[in-house]
Amino acid sequence: MAFDPTSTLLPLQPQPDPPLPTAVDSIDPSPSDAHDEPFPSDGDPSLPRVGMEFDSPETARSFYCAHAERVGFRVRNSKSFTSRVDDAVIMRRFVCSRQGRPSKKDPFDLTKKRRNRTSSREGCRAMLQVNRRENGCWCVSRFVLEHCHPLGLVTDLSPMKKLPTKPGVPLLTVPDLAPPRQNGLGPGGGVAQSLLEYFKRMQSDNPAFFYAIHLDHNNCIGNVFWADSRARMAYNYFGDAVSFDMTCKRNKRAVPFVAFTGFNHHRQLINFGCAFMTEESEESFAWLFDTWRTLMSDHKPTSITTCYSESVETAVSGVFPDVKQRFCQRDIFSCLKERLSDVYSSNPGFKPELKHVVKGSETPSEFESGWRSLLERYNLTENCWLRFFYNIRHKWVPAFVRDSFFGEVFEDIKPENMQKFFQRNSITTTTLRDLVTQFDKAMACQYEKELQADVLTTQARPVMRTASPMEKQASEFYTRTIFEIFQEELVESSSFFTESFEEQGPISKYRVVRYDDANNFHVVTYNPSEKILSCNCLKFEYKGIQCCHALRVLIASGELLLPEGYFLKRWGRNAKANEFYLNLTSDWVNDLCRDAIRLAEEGATCQAVYKAAKSALCKALQDVRYAKNGTFRLTR
Repeated sequence: MAFDPTSTLLPLQPQPDPPLPTAVDSIDPSPSDAHDEPFPSDGDPSLPRVGMEFDSPETARSFYCAHAERVGFRVRNSKSFTSRVDDAVIMRRFVCSRQGRPSKKDPFDLTKKRRNRTSSREGCRAMLQVNRRENGCWCVSRFVLEHCHPLGLVTDLSPMKKLPTKPGVPLLTVPDLAPPRQNGLGPGGGVAQSLLEYFKRMQSDNPAFFYAIHLDHNNCIGNVFWADSRARMAYNYFGDAVSFDMTCKRNKRAVPFVAFTGFNHHRQLINFGCAFMTEESEESFAWLFDTWRTLMSDHKPTSITTCYSESVETAVSGVFPDVKQRFCQRDIFSCLKERLSDVYSSNPGFKPELKHVVKGSETPSEFESGWRSLLERYNLTENCWLRFFYNIRHKWVPAFVRDSFFGEVFEDIKPENMQKFFQRNSITTTTLRDLVTQFDKAMACQYEKELQADVLTTQARPVMRTASPMEKQASEFYTRTIFEIFQEELVESSSFFTESFEEQGPISKYRVVRYDDANNFHVVTYNPSEKILSCNCLKFEYKGIQCCHALRVLIASGELLLPEGYFLKRWGRNAKANEFYLNLTSDWVNDLCRDAIRLAEEGATCQAVYKAAKSALCKALQDVRYAKNGTFRLTR
């Protein structure tokens, strides 16, 4: 269950910096942090000192900026004071650009426009102050030389600044010299406090509801994760192929919403858990993936699709080292479109040809050949961006990941992501609490659509397009959506002919060739005694639906039915085998959770009572396991 966050809601307050001197005491700098000794004869005249005179404050600022450029920091204007007599400026102060502290903003407040940038303020006290004298000149009355941060090359401190580049040269990025800073939940709680109170009420009404919080380096709430019982049940049925969706967080509105998603047996979007994230560090992603894995009883998916991010990739590899991971093709194509904008604009045919090479290649060798030909045709063999994405091709090109199940049954239809889901359901970003409420309502409608698809699959008979018993067999197993895909494969199989070219004992290898394209062929390996067959297109391994090449070999071998091992349960109309218990399960879980909470409250009063409660709980768990084994024996 979620831990109680009430003890961590109030962040530890940093000690405030000593106040800067006022106009009255600025004439007499304290010796602790100011330098008023004159330079010796061999001193550096480029350094500021108390008593230096300038014709104007602008001249003083130019002098200080020249000093800053040599040392390695930036200057900005700070306070100024005016005379009470004629309102003329009598004092100007110039400070290091890292002076001050980041403003306390609530990252969970969606009513305010959020700019996706970090703050460079670090509380640096380096400064130069000049006062106007009666003779009209400006004299240095105070300066602080020491900085609290490293000094070096002066660059723009924005987190990712794009610089103009020549065609074919990647956009350079200048990282912030300061460590990344993210503002967590400030004092008083604000919007996030309201969200946590809402989650507490949800958990009180539904003990199976789970939420967890993650604190940032300022001991403030940085990330919040939650999942309900329906998300956990959906993962038990369809958690083999998972996507980590950050499209809402990366769109123009920058909603800090991420989700673990997948697809059910009707190819509809389902949710496995959500989070609000204000930090995109490797540590935050690792916490999120580990929390989600723990909630799902350490049940690992077969594959996971993530956005194109080094931090996400590293976190996934650490939490799920044995899970097949790939980058989302949309992210890669978006990056290429941005980096190769000149190529796209001057060559309209490049984009469709690139997608054809990536999506149409079934084998690595076919991709290698098509990629090389494409780059030579458009004279892009030396383009550094294309070389970079080619070097990581095994992480995003389908030909290199087809040996693992990703559930992509549609070739040309893009799967729905969370950004499109928000748009389709008109989910507005007012406050996080309202967003969660709207999202829950939208997911309730999504579950209703799943039930409607179940009814349609049960009551409506699909139209048969062949007289094959295999087609009738598939119509009785698959859902309506998946059956239509299998049906296309079965009809397509009639366009091929087969010829056996190698036999090793009971195993035969067949060359499957299309009638109108004799130059291309697929190799199918078939063992009739074991009912095992495989095709080098790897469509079954990648999508979970047998390909037309393997179906052609079965039909040519006289097989009337598809072996049962090639019907994936997750695509079947009975994918949720315990559907009878689905409505009861939620009530049972809630009832048991309430009893467990009461046991914990009563059993934690003293050590003797704790031991008795612990013993009773262990005995109850053992009795439950015996009951489950007995139930399984009775149902066999």
